[in-house]
Amino acid sequence: MTPLEKQIQELLSLYPTAKVTPQPSGAQLVEVASFPLPPGWNRESVTLVFLAPPGYPPAQPDCFWMEPAPIRLQGGGTPQGTNESNPIPGIGPRGTWFSWHLQSWNPNRDTLVTYVGVVKKRMLNLQ
Repeated sequence: MTPLEKQIQELLSLYPTAKVTPQPSGAQLVEVASFPLPPGWNRESVTLVFLAPPGYPPAQPDCFWMEPAPIRLQGGGTPQGTNESNPIPGIGPRGTWFSWHLQSWNPNRDTLVTYVGVVKKRMLNLQ
């Protein structure tokens, strides 16, 4: 089993609704349906979408999308660093894009589950 296959198995063990689809570019499209959002958002759950880019895991994930759009703060405000018109590279528009960049990534330690944890932390930061 490759390191990526192990990471996919770990992701599926924690998020059984997840699916990972290879892309022609060499990237992996990761989708986690029924991804719960904390209080303060206009939805209780979404589908989280992100790319494990070609060259992953040394090449780290960058940005994520949530659908259905729009994802808003509970009061209707637009979260900082988001829009609905930025497409997933090689795929096209998919929900609300969150421009959220990792501060550190260690390909020997960090995994797809680590990245989902980064998204969880971002969603707790209501801006």
